[in-house]
Amino acid sequence: MQSPVPQTHQSGNAAARSAWYVAAMEHLVGVVQDLSQAHDHAAIAAIVRDAARELTGADGATFVLRDGDLCHYVDENAIAPLWKGRRFPMNACVSGWAMLNAQPALIEDIYSDPRIPVDAYRPTFVKSLAMVPIRRSAPIGAIGNYWATRHRPTEEEAAILQALADTTSVALRNADLYAELQGQVHTLEEQRTHIREQRDSLEVFTRALAHDLNEPVRSIQSYSEIIRQTDLPPEKREQYFKYIQRAAGRMGMLIDTVFIYTQLDDPARTAKRRVPMTQALKAAQDDLAPLIRERKATVTADPLPDVDADPDQMILLMKNLLSNAVRHSDKPVAVHVRADETADEWLFSMHDDGPGIEHAQQEKIFSPFKRLTANEECAGLGLAICRKVVGALGGRIWCESTPGDGATFHFGLPKAVVYAPATSDASAKIPTATAASAGEAGSLATVLLVDDSEDHLELTRLTGFDAAGLKCNMLTAHDGLEGLDIVRTKMRAGNKVDLVLLDINMPRMDGFEVLEHMRADDALCGTAVVMCTVSDYEKDRERAQTLGAIGYLVKPLSWDRLKSVLSGVKKLRVREDRDGLSLLRAVGS
Repeated sequence: MQSPVPQTHQSGNAAARSAWYVAAMEHLVGVVQDLSQAHDHAAIAAIVRDAARELTGADGATFVLRDGDLCHYVDENAIAPLWKGRRFPMNACVSGWAMLNAQPALIEDIYSDPRIPVDAYRPTFVKSLAMVPIRRSAPIGAIGNYWATRHRPTEEEAAILQALADTTSVALRNADLYAELQGQVHTLEEQRTHIREQRDSLEVFTRALAHDLNEPVRSIQSYSEIIRQTDLPPEKREQYFKYIQRAAGRMGMLIDTVFIYTQLDDPARTAKRRVPMTQALKAAQDDLAPLIRERKATVTADPLPDVDADPDQMILLMKNLLSNAVRHSDKPVAVHVRADETADEWLFSMHDDGPGIEHAQQEKIFSPFKRLTANEECAGLGLAICRKVVGALGGRIWCESTPGDGATFHFGLPKAVVYAPATSDASAKIPTATAASAGEAGSLATVLLVDDSEDHLELTRLTGFDAAGLKCNMLTAHDGLEGLDIVRTKMRAGNKVDLVLLDINMPRMDGFEVLEHMRADDALCGTAVVMCTVSDYEKDRERAQTLGAIGYLVKPLSWDRLKSVLSGVKKLRVREDRDGLSLLRAVGS
């Protein structure tokens, strides 16, 4: 941080004011150097708020950025709190005036200037102020100085503040370019990773064609030719037909397994949602029931948590690990599954009391086509698939084993959103309200987000509500049927849902079906519904309008677009107060 500028400029002595101006400019050079090294808005805000106060010796300074039609008071350095973190309409604050008019506001007496919202300033220490726009053309923010005693901002002070604002404009643009560059680098890294994974999958496919698939094809060809050309005894003919059937079965298994492996490289095929791992294990056991019975294996498990993942992939993960444990033991094996919670993940463990795995092989077994036995029932891709599934979720998988004392396969998955325990009572499925203070709960509107993707739900919360600081009673549902059940349950309980943000493509019941059911129900037909989807298909828009949706928003949601839709809903209103924005039910609705 630079040392404060001597405050001799306030005297009427021209020489003193000139000396102060030179010192301030020297100080500003140091600030410019600091700003040149700042790579994000938060760092820039911290530098500017301190520099603005130091340069003029003011009692307070604030850093404001334009946020649509609002002034966002991002940061401040003052002798007492001002408005840090709050947002005000552009036409209701002096920073907005400076931006809208692209010129500074120098005010000696705030109580005699019509541009000042006096009621907002009365609880503060401010008596005089100077506000300059950030960027001369189409300002994107403002820098303000405040004084606790009557002070007439000088031309020199205004010039220094404006120079700081101009430099800040460049720094903000550089930070945006840096963020864009970092994003592009990240995208390139993701593309490189994806290309590498596709290359690896191509190698797996090539290997399958060159060896593993070619082997059963040759067996089928050879035994078919022997049967055709040779007068064989019936028992030999039957034996060779069994060889052909077994080779055909292995070929089909290999084709299916290689296809599954290569498809895991396509993130578009992954639909993450809430997955109860207890149910995933049960589905895997059902699929492997004949094998488990044949090998007289036993499978037990502790209660397992829910994760955010693709349900089919979690079943595949459990199935491959379970099959690996059962198939590679000559004796009946006992398998037990458990999960332990750490700070940031769920650590699953599948232990078996089979023959175990040599230490040197415990990493190699996750490589494609690496098999420890000549078991033709296996493609050698099961554990490679497990690693790919877990890795795509940001997790890890490994093996611990002592030969002769069984093996334990561990895999860690990032922790999901905390879900309430499952219950058969429909009303218990409704999440508790969020962001509602006790004094406001009766007036806050209830909003239901319906989307089968947990990451889309979170993104909608962040960009549509949290970004604007909008408070409401928020509920979520993970498919259309659950969403309709929540709306009906809340209505019966006398605490109706005021607004539904509804996805279109969902399992069990899609968004259009939900809307049709609501419009056919006299108790629900007046509920405001906004379609919130990734589809920009014109026929989807037309159908939504025909079914009575009040709006159609394409994800990702933004507060500006949501606000424009809400402005047409008579039963809802947005209130701004000292604590931010609240979505309220209109009186009498």
